[in-house]
Amino acid sequence: MNIYLVGILSSLVLFFAVGILAGRRVKSTNDYYVAGRKAPTVLVVGSLIASFLSTGAFLGDTGEVYSGFFMGIVIVGVLQATGYIYGAGFFGRYIRRSRASTLPEYFGSRFDSPELKKLSSLILIVSVSAYLLSAIQGVATLISSITGLNYPLCTVIVWLAFTAFTIYSGSPGVLLTDTIMFLIFLTAALVAVPFIVHAAGGWFGGIAALANCESMPGILSWSGNLNYLYPDGVSNLAWALTYGLVWALVVSVSPWQTSRYLMARDEHVVMRSSIWSSMGVMVVTISLYFTAAFVRNLNASLPGNQALIWAALNVLPPVIGIVMLTGISAAGISSASTFLSLVGFSLVNDIMPDKGQDDRKKLRLSRLTMLAASLVILALAYFNPPQIFVIMYFGGTVIASSWSLAAFGSVWSKKLSKTGAFWGMLLGFLGCVVSKILYSALDITPPVILDPFFIGIALSLIGAVLGSVLRPASAGEQALRAALFQAPASTLDEAECRKDHRLWIVYLLFGIALGAFFLFMYALPYCRAVG
Repeated sequence: MNIYLVGILSSLVLFFAVGILAGRRVKSTNDYYVAGRKAPTVLVVGSLIASFLSTGAFLGDTGEVYSGFFMGIVIVGVLQATGYIYGAGFFGRYIRRSRASTLPEYFGSRFDSPELKKLSSLILIVSVSAYLLSAIQGVATLISSITGLNYPLCTVIVWLAFTAFTIYSGSPGVLLTDTIMFLIFLTAALVAVPFIVHAAGGWFGGIAALANCESMPGILSWSGNLNYLYPDGVSNLAWALTYGLVWALVVSVSPWQTSRYLMARDEHVVMRSSIWSSMGVMVVTISLYFTAAFVRNLNASLPGNQALIWAALNVLPPVIGIVMLTGISAAGISSASTFLSLVGFSLVNDIMPDKGQDDRKKLRLSRLTMLAASLVILALAYFNPPQIFVIMYFGGTVIASSWSLAAFGSVWSKKLSKTGAFWGMLLGFLGCVVSKILYSALDITPPVILDPFFIGIALSLIGAVLGSVLRPASAGEQALRAALFQAPASTLDEAECRKDHRLWIVYLLFGIALGAFFLFMYALPYCRAVG
């Protein structure tokens, strides 16, 4: 057994122990589902980032960067992180006021519609299961690469690593382990960069080498490598901007993100956690993307999703390599635990009929249901080859195209009715899924304007408008919406508001610093290198 595997297994044992200890505090379904609604900012931030930056970021996105699409992925990464801000401000703090236990419960209560509750739950289960599959496959690929064990066996190891503490501890365990895992992969992303940059010829030397890279022309250009996706730079840029918008919507309304706000102690925690999460995601992803690009200077013949794994094993000092591989596995495990908890919670709370069982019986049922769901996902991961990037983007676009209008409209539209929300969500889901299946079956790369997201969002808009016209919002629905704007007294606390304002100034300064970084450390060196 090599030292890298020892490091990963040791971290898994740590996560298991912490999760089990946290689970001992679970006494009710309120604890199990939303951590008693007492989570502080640090735990909400840790869970938001850890549940978002799965192996899809560490292996999928970095693989696309290594394969020639650096700027496209960077644009997506920066834009998606802004979704935290308007997601929390225009949706997150209002769903917390609803006191719902799950997002489907919120939709059902807000529109007084059991049908919408079940539909949104089914969409959640499909999209989150796709994400869970991606996370399992990513960590299994990592362990298989390190140990030489066959991939199916590694999927079982990964499944065992996160199911036990997730099933037992619920949200308290997920929040705590997510935060620990976030700190690990943040350290990994930041510490690994200087070692890989130094090995690749230094920062400016490495930028110059990539700017004139013969094995992957255009890897650092604004257009990306023109053999990667589209044969022209404008289409590639349009794709990046489109998917940046898509993923900003995913961040702002997806259940694996906004469900964290249901656990927040108050609305100040909701807003502060969104700012810290936005900055944290940008720091981690930009570090990873530059690292993956520099790896091409060191080895130009790798499969894309192996770039960081190869660097950890062959470039980094052993201790740093262990931290990097542990960070990648932690990213996958943290996301998997969040996704599994969401699927289990929604099946019991939103799909199964409420037979009036007491809280203890419902808690036991939630755990058994979660176990059953995890076995189904394990079977899918076991018998299918890994498609980390593809599966991750499938889950994200489904949520963005089907949930976005209903989510923001539930707060900000007086005209959106339960019928409009239902048909908007259903048509958005079907439009995105069916078009993705057709494009995949026919092996078609559509023009950007016909991307499944645009098809889904257009059909969602049509369904929402026609449904609301045919059956307008009732007086009861209007009253339910008005109740969301009854802010709790804690939101007006002057001392807490001053803390919020100071943090907004920090965010502004961070944005200025980020722009300066790209100007002086990327744009100008690149322009000099290409003359």
